[in-house]
Amino acid sequence: MTSDVLVFDFFGVICSEIAPFWLARYLPVDEAARVKATVVHAADIGELSQQDMFSQLGEIAHVSPKQVEEEWWSYVVIDRDVVEMIRKLKVDHTVALLTNAPAEFVRAILRKYELFPLFHAIVVSGEERCAKPDPIIYQRMLERLSVPAAQTVMIDDNPVNVKGAEAAGMNGLLFESSDQLRSFLVDRHYLSGC
Repeated sequence: MTSDVLVFDFFGVICSEIAPFWLARYLPVDEAARVKATVVHAADIGELSQQDMFSQLGEIAHVSPKQVEEEWWSYVVIDRDVVEMIRKLKVDHTVALLTNAPAEFVRAILRKYELFPLFHAIVVSGEERCAKPDPIIYQRMLERLSVPAAQTVMIDDNPVNVKGAEAAGMNGLLFESSDQLRSFLVDRHYLSGC
């Protein structure tokens, strides 16, 4: 039996990762991890505005906030295969987006690439003041969709977030590639094999 609802992560599934690549460009591994866990996380949970995040990152990297923003945008690559699968899924299934992100940034990407119509519901950590794997954010998604957790699959590239979804009673799929996702969807009869 297939689940009724498919919930997608954004960065690392539908869109390329941004923060890890940008941080790796300027900082050693340990420092990049610290900045991601502090500055970027603060923006992800809405405690820091997008502009303040770019300003703080600019200070760390010794570049202007405008340059940081331009460089973040330069890393945006939409996986057209995943988008096309979601388009097909939406015909017969409820499809939602649950992402950890500064709200202004992710919504600008969704607008630019006309991705809003793909989803029945969108939950962004920056607007919810909490982020995956906090159980609260999964619960908010389930409440918006009015579905039991057992009828959902969370598709995420971060194993910690997949485990968080499973702890909340959802089914989880660790995303590795669009081909792997397609195989999963075909095997479970969400999509036809063509």
